[in-house]
Amino acid sequence: MNTAARARRETIGRIVHHAHLRQAARSSGSDRTRAFRAGEHVRSVALVKNDGMYPHREIGEGLVHSGDLGIVRECWCFLGDTYYTVEFVARAVVVIMRGREMVPVGETGDSGS
Repeated sequence: MNTAARARRETIGRIVHHAHLRQAARSSGSDRTRAFRAGEHVRSVALVKNDGMYPHREIGEGLVHSGDLGIVRECWCFLGDTYYTVEFVARAVVVIMRGREMVPVGETGDSGS
């Protein structure tokens, strides 16, 4: 029994390991993803809709719109991806975003001014 249980654990470990390698390879080639620090001011470049996890809002309602200003509150990793907890004071929401969904406030991004 212990040998079979140990073999299952090793198999799961290999799957997780390979999934991590695929994710690392995928994220390293992305030029839009960058690291943000807690307290950094950011601008959203994506529409973030409520998927049912945000309380007191309708499912599908836009929580954050492109161009909204927010502040990064924390940075954390889950399954090889980096996520950011971002507070948008003007919209009174705190959402979880990926690095590719926001740019620093000082960065021009796609606008020419």
